[in-house]
Amino acid sequence: MEESVVRPDVRVVPLAEHPALVGLVADWHWKEWGGGDHGRSPAQWLDTVRARAQADRVPFTLVALVDGVPAGSISVCDDDLDERFADRGPWISGMVVVGAARNLGVGRALLGTAEEIARGLGYPELWLHTAEAESFYRRCGWELVAPKVPLRRDAVLWRDLRADDARDG
Repeated sequence: MEESVVRPDVRVVPLAEHPALVGLVADWHWKEWGGGDHGRSPAQWLDTVRARAQADRVPFTLVALVDGVPAGSISVCDDDLDERFADRGPWISGMVVVGAARNLGVGRALLGTAEEIARGLGYPELWLHTAEAESFYRRCGWELVAPKVPLRRDAVLWRDLRADDARDG
């Protein structure tokens, strides 16, 4: 007998439309990056997430809902840049997918929606830096600009949003 695969309903929504989730997203960020080099308090993370909860401009934050349950987030901002490419942007920042939601397409859905919104806002490109997820972003069509130099520097990747317009048309 053939097994049927049930795919979860993954929706990506603006955090600005769900302000009750700001604290949860800030908590995810604190747990992922709270100490270490960032050295910010939970209250500072909350302020940052709250400031990135715009609906119609950068910075904006999106939340993934899996079957209606918050499962991840991504931000697009101007202030999380890599100093080597300070004149570029905007930048993807703070992508988090909770453990139980990994491998369900949540990261791709968040990234694709962030790209679509940035393109709609008139941005021709997006940038990001990552210490751990270079291969994920490359599988999603991003180009490596600067490789990770262990242990001191993140990899930097770039996505030409205009190229997607050419493929779509």
